[in-house]
Formats: sequence, C-alpha cells, structure tokens
Amino acid sequence: MLDLKKNHPLGNNVHTPSAISDQTDLTLSVVNIPALIQVFAKKNQTNDLAKKLGIVTKPGQACDANAFTALPVAPGQWILISKDQTSSEFGAWVSKTIDGLGYVSEQSDSRVCIRISGSKAHDIMTRGCRLDLHSSIVSKGFCAQTIMAQIGVLMHIVDDGPVYDLYVYSGFARSFWHWLRETASQFEYHMTSEGFEDRM
Repeated sequence: MLDLKKNHPLGNNVHTPSAISDQTDLTLSVVNIPALIQVFAKKNQTNDLAKKLGIVTKPGQACDANAFTALPVAPGQWILISKDQTSSEFGAWVSKTIDGLGYVSEQSDSRVCIRISGSKAHDIMTRGCRLDLHSSIVSKGFCAQTIMAQIGVLMHIVDDGPVYDLYVYSGFARSFWHWLRETASQFEYHMTSEGFEDRM
C-alpha cells in the first residue's frame, strides 16, 4: 500500500487494488518531483537562455539535459524537472545559469506527477486524451498540454514502452486520480510510488 505523506495533494486517497494478477501490465505511479521550476525568457532572449541551460529547442519535444528534463509549455517558456537537486538548490542554480536572460518561478508544490505505464497505458490515454497518441505520430520525448477528464495536464512521453508522465495541478490531483482509477478499473493494475523514500 502506498503511504504518501499526509501533506501530499493526494493524501491518503491512494490505495492498492484488492486483486492483482501476476500478468498485470498496467501501472499507475505517483512520482516524486525533487524540484520543478518554470523559466521564462526575456524578450528576444529565448535562444540565448536555451543555450545557457543546454536546452535543444524543438516544438512539442522535451529535452533531457544532465541535471533536468525541460518540458516546453510556450514560446520561451519551459518547465524544468530536476533529477536530484532540491527546490532551493535547483532554483538557485537555474537563476545563476541564465544570468539575467529570463525569470525563474519555483513551482515544486504546484503540480503532481502521475505516471501511466505498461502495455495498457495507451488504452487508458485514449479514453481521456484528445490528442492522437498513435506510435506512428508521436514517440519518446513528445510533450504537450492537453485536457483529460476536463482537467488540464502537461503530458510527457517518457518512453515508447509506453510510459506517460502527466503533470496535474495539485488542486485537481484528487479528481484526476479518481477518474484515472475508475478508468483503469477496466483492467487489472498495480499502483506504486516512485522516489518517495525520503518523504515517507
């Protein structure tokens, strides 16, 4: 059973299904985010800021850098997901690195990351996502903002497995989690928490 800290937006609303088969190939995970920073380039500084951070800019495509993953959300704007630094460390590092080329907003508590993985993951996504996610159209690294279950999400295809990371605003996380579990109940599925060892 998952035992997330009570101050997590999902609280104790996360419970393991009563019956799980060894053949289950659908996993719902609540993923810990070490730090989440939104960065905004100043006017005419987008390319310089991206170069400073080592971001390869490509519409609709995440960039996997050494210290973070950059998810584009608008021209000159990215959500940076730290791989191991805390919010204060990561925010300070980003601010120093961009050196006045833009602005930094620390938003680690603003979103919850929910991961859907396994052979049935695409089936779950097609029940709620309005985008065409067929493998002939999108693949690993694809990133987009969309609506699922009437809730805005930032989606990132982490792997062609497929593995989808969905970043949901904290205030809508419980509603989204409820919809996701109801939808996944058509299949047998596992639930896990990833990276929460230091928070439990």
